[in-house]
Amino acid sequence: MRSSLRYIEVLPSPALAPYVQCFWALTGQAAPGQAYRVLPDGCLDILVDLNGGAPRLQVIGAMREAGVVPLPAEVCSVGIRFRPGGAPPFLRLPLHELTGGHLSLDALWPREAREWEERLQEAVGLPERLRLLEALLLRRLAEDRPEGALLHAVGLIHATRGQVPLRTLEAVMAVSPRQFERRFQTQVGLTPKVLCRIARVRHAVALLGAQPGLPGAHLALEAGYYDQAHLVREFRALMGLTPGAYAREQAGDGFVQSSPGSGI
Repeated sequence: MRSSLRYIEVLPSPALAPYVQCFWALTGQAAPGQAYRVLPDGCLDILVDLNGGAPRLQVIGAMREAGVVPLPAEVCSVGIRFRPGGAPPFLRLPLHELTGGHLSLDALWPREAREWEERLQEAVGLPERLRLLEALLLRRLAEDRPEGALLHAVGLIHATRGQVPLRTLEAVMAVSPRQFERRFQTQVGLTPKVLCRIARVRHAVALLGAQPGLPGAHLALEAGYYDQAHLVREFRALMGLTPGAYAREQAGDGFVQSSPGSGI
């Protein structure tokens, strides 16, 4: 049986856009034994597993490296993907405590999590469930806003594809290097250096997808690495395999988030 998975992303409303990158859904039938590679992106997700029975909600912390997730035969999951630095007004805990791990949502929101589970179970169809997630999240929005200087620093990392010097980011935050790293890690879940590495390797992934035949040395140069050996080391450390092996994996079932639809 061939895989019939469908992955979509839906943009948030303007009120949530500073915090949320997208709402997403993954549905369909997986091929026997199929798994997919989840790439690190610096984001934190709330995952809602709807594969039979009552919905199960988990907070998935920012990832330092890719993870390979086995899929059940029938897949039905929806989620909220927070921007790096966008989750603190909702979760109210140091985000580095969640990095590389997950936590049941009811451990953070005992009353709200029960309501989310009940209402998501009653909702019919993906559009209604995604609209419901947005409405419930808006109710949870605190009055305090993300730190503007920190979000500016995160924006510089993404705009430069990880090529911004740390001293430039420290100047944006107007704090000492130690304070900068501590505040960044608390509000993003990763150190600024790790987020830069992730931004750079994701740029390499995008280049590899757009130009599959690009020679390794040219890929390394365009992605901002010293040389091809540097690219291969970083790619293997963050993605779990070499650029060539990743390209071959994409030629098969691929990564379900590689080509998202724009909506439902």
